[in-house]
Formats: sequence, structure tokens, C-alpha cells
Amino acid sequence: MLAFLKFRLVILACLSLVLSACITWPGHRHTVDEENFYLHITTPSRVVKEEIRFNAEETELLFLPENAQIELIVSDNIGKHQLTIKENQGSIVYHYRLNGHKTTFGAKEKEWFASQVPLIIEKSKYQDGPSQA
Repeated sequence: MLAFLKFRLVILACLSLVLSACITWPGHRHTVDEENFYLHITTPSRVVKEEIRFNAEETELLFLPENAQIELIVSDNIGKHQLTIKENQGSIVYHYRLNGHKTTFGAKEKEWFASQVPLIIEKSKYQDGPSQA
């Protein structure tokens, strides 16, 4: 009897594991994970991802749709840059860390981000280039 209960428990555990692997959360996720460059874009759908807008000079993010998020982690000679960009009530909000320390997203940080925008565009593989204003 004890062996039968253990067998049922093992079968139930295996079935749960298999079913959990089949579940995917709704939305679109795009991840690029290279040696010193990590980019993760989360949007409700691929169509919404295409609504992300950069300026014509490819130095600034102009529009991030609702429920979209960009996470960027880059290691360079300055250190480890971690930037999370979210939309909040129509505004773009930047959360920036340098070497693990929360830092104001000021002029120097914006200049660094501007240098990363062409890489974001290239590595996110927009079909016809990103929408630009």
C-alpha cells in the first residue's frame, strides 16, 4: 500500500512538472543575452512592441506603450549599468543603477543611454526599423 502511494505521488509530481512547462504567460518577450549586453523587452504583444518609438537620431526613447518594459544591463569599462524603463501614466520612467547603486538618471546617464539606443534597435531586430517620430 505504501509503495502504491509513493508511486501515485511520483506520477502526480511528474504530471505537474510536465504541465507547468506547457504554461506560458500572455504577452511578448524578446531577450538578447550576450557577453556584456543583456536586453529584455516585455510587451503585451508583438504588435505593441512595434509601437516603441525612438527619435530620428536614435539617441532617445520617445514612446513606450502601456504595460511595456525594457530592461538593459551592460558591462563596460565604467562598470555594470542596469536600466529598467517603464511606462507610468503616460510618462517614461527610468530606474538606473551603476555597479548596484541606485543613481539618478541625469545628464551623464542619459548620454550613456543614448550610446546604447542604436544597439537596442539593432539587437531587438525590428523588421523595418523602429518607429521614429
